[in-house]
Amino acid sequence: MKLLKAVKFHGLFRLWNVQEKKVTDALFFSELLRCIGNEEKDWDPGVFEWYHQEDINFADWQEMKIHFLPFVINDQG
Repeated sequence: MKLLKAVKFHGLFRLWNVQEKKVTDALFFSELLRCIGNEEKDWDPGVFEWYHQEDINFADWQEMKIHFLPFVINDQG
């Protein structure tokens, strides 16, 4: 899964499933986080509208590199 950032429209993003050759509808980053950052339940890719990658113009989108910081889970029990 890759994150694409709009070149012309500030603040819009898409998720790109390279293996399935599908992209989500253009969404604001906060909308993406609300759907994938929910700690109460597992992430469900079905919450997004998905389109075949041939339906978008990749010249209007830039691939983003995301770095996740490592975290440690301490068992307090």
